[in-house]
Amino acid sequence: MAQYELNLIDYWLILKKRKYLILLSTVMVVLFTFLFSELLKPNPMYEAAARVKFERSTTVAQQLLESLSYSSVNDLGTQLEFIRSFPVMERVGMDLGRVPHDASEEEKHSATYLNIVYNLGQEITAQREGDTNIIRISATSDDPEQAERMANFAATAYRVENIAARNRLVTESRRFVEEQLENLEKRLNDSEEALRAFKEQEGQVFLSEEARAALDTFTKLEEQSNDVLRKRIEGERQIEVLKRSDAVIGHQSTGRIFTEEPSALLTILNQRLLDLIQERDALLINYTFDHPQVAEQQKKINNVKLEMIQELKSKVATLSDREDALQKQRDHYRQRYLGYPRSSIHMSRLEREVKVNTDLLATLKAKHQELLIKGAERIEEVTIIAPAMTPNKPINASNVALNLMIGSLMGCVLGVVLAFGRESFDTSIGTIEGVEEFLKVPVLGIIPQFDYKALKDMAEETLPPDTPSTVVESLSKLICLLDPKSVLSESLRSLRTNIQFASMDRRVKSIIFTSAGLGEGKSTCVINLAITMAQEGMKVLLVDADLRKPIVHQRLGLDREPGLVDALLGATSWRSYVRSATDLMLGTVGVDRVMNTPGLDNLHVLTSGSESGNPNEFLNINKIKTLTAEMQADYDIVLIDTPPILPVTDAVAFSSRVDGTILVYQVGRIGRNALKRAKFLLDHAQANVLGVVLTNVKSEVTPEYGLYRYEPR
Repeated sequence: MAQYELNLIDYWLILKKRKYLILLSTVMVVLFTFLFSELLKPNPMYEAAARVKFERSTTVAQQLLESLSYSSVNDLGTQLEFIRSFPVMERVGMDLGRVPHDASEEEKHSATYLNIVYNLGQEITAQREGDTNIIRISATSDDPEQAERMANFAATAYRVENIAARNRLVTESRRFVEEQLENLEKRLNDSEEALRAFKEQEGQVFLSEEARAALDTFTKLEEQSNDVLRKRIEGERQIEVLKRSDAVIGHQSTGRIFTEEPSALLTILNQRLLDLIQERDALLINYTFDHPQVAEQQKKINNVKLEMIQELKSKVATLSDREDALQKQRDHYRQRYLGYPRSSIHMSRLEREVKVNTDLLATLKAKHQELLIKGAERIEEVTIIAPAMTPNKPINASNVALNLMIGSLMGCVLGVVLAFGRESFDTSIGTIEGVEEFLKVPVLGIIPQFDYKALKDMAEETLPPDTPSTVVESLSKLICLLDPKSVLSESLRSLRTNIQFASMDRRVKSIIFTSAGLGEGKSTCVINLAITMAQEGMKVLLVDADLRKPIVHQRLGLDREPGLVDALLGATSWRSYVRSATDLMLGTVGVDRVMNTPGLDNLHVLTSGSESGNPNEFLNINKIKTLTAEMQADYDIVLIDTPPILPVTDAVAFSSRVDGTILVYQVGRIGRNALKRAKFLLDHAQANVLGVVLTNVKSEVTPEYGLYRYEPR
């Protein structure tokens, strides 16, 4: 491809020239896209999604602590992991029937049981929708109904587990109070029975006002002492619970404590501990205890536990000091009523025991009723706002239309790339200027591409119906006679004019026509040029020097013998072998066409003659030079048809013995290197190369007059 500056029209012409390559590339890519879409079609997978809304329910103190420590975004991130946690997936597995409801602890810790639950976590995903507090729970399966059930069961299980986790403190508190009520009722019954038995045995016993006041004070001190003792024992038990290991998936209550002080710092820390344990258990679904994220979460849990233990130790120490103080005051009042009658003291003690148990029972019953009300209210942070629906199409279904559209686009792009790549590797020359710059000789003529079939049909119309096909084909190549007003005839007349202008500074009377390779149209060009020059009034001699594959005699309907070879070998003059208009009348041209074509009697033809074993020997002898000089003396112009340069050297040998040489080049037939080699051989033989004739040119109209772009046929 010649180096010249491209404009938009040049690009368009390149695309038009390579349109079949682009079309082939597009069709192949689309075809392969369709085949791969059908052959590599995956198994259909369906996805169903349920949406839930999460709203954190906290006290004022908890909200203050959360605003200082972590944001709701992190809280939602925890919930996303909690949805795929072991307790939620275990409940989903039970609802789906993949794991039994009544499995033993040993079965729950088996590898089969754990793998089923963990695999469910891989089939279910959760993600936050935008910046909202809405969570989308998705489930994938090869069965659309199964996907819908999994998504709905996961949303329900998440809601149930969240309710259980958030109401676990209330449940544990109610259970603790119920246990205390059962023990206290038994103690109250025992104390009332003891008081009744004493009164039946001793009768009514009266105490003085001073003694009764002392006993009342002693009773209050003992109540306070018992309450402090109970709280101290509870604190010590809480410390022991916090020190125990809690690394068990699905047992979130392990490691937490129960406290009756809802506004205390201990309650807030206990809630924080619950959240951290949930986050850690969610991470344990995908990671082991050695993973950095799990280790970091466990470190946070241990820090909260240490803070809670310190708080409990401080509380226990305070309660111990208060218990000692109350014990001293109680002992002081006990000494004051030791001097009173023993029966009065005993009855007062029994009454005090009954009163203490009665008051404590009333307090616990009130607390129990309060916990029952809280349990009935139930803290619900998760609301299912959109249940999953059965999907009607798989999520991995290939979009054939989109694939074909993308394939078509990629095929076009690939075709364009291949077109420009093919153009860049094209060794032909793309413009007239490129030919002239490459060969350093002018372009004398441009023979446009023509329709052989149309010319053959035209020849059949002018000839009799019984004319042999070889004669019809030969006449169809005589363009200047068959259709003298056509573009082809005009291009040949333009070639004739350009040759005349090219030889103005030096008279040129003998010209050989040759080409670099076979089939480039040199014989057709030289025969029609000879006819054109004869019509102008010039006395023309057309010599067929292609001794290997002569074609001139066949095109004009003449006999091959005798001719050039006979003139070179024999003693008879070549003039006796020249055919005139009379011979043309008997050949393909015909009488009518010769008579109706002015100037055709100026055309004379010397055929190739007899066959020879080695044609190169005839062209190397000195007689050819003398023969050429004689021809130039008798005729105005001698046009010689010679073989191609690269296959044989006949034309090279002939070129040094004539006035000029014209190189015929069929566009796109051979590469530039071959054309350059042919020109080099002519220059090396010191031939006078007049110029180049381009044949089979497909012209394109451009804004610049006289500029042609062409492509091979």
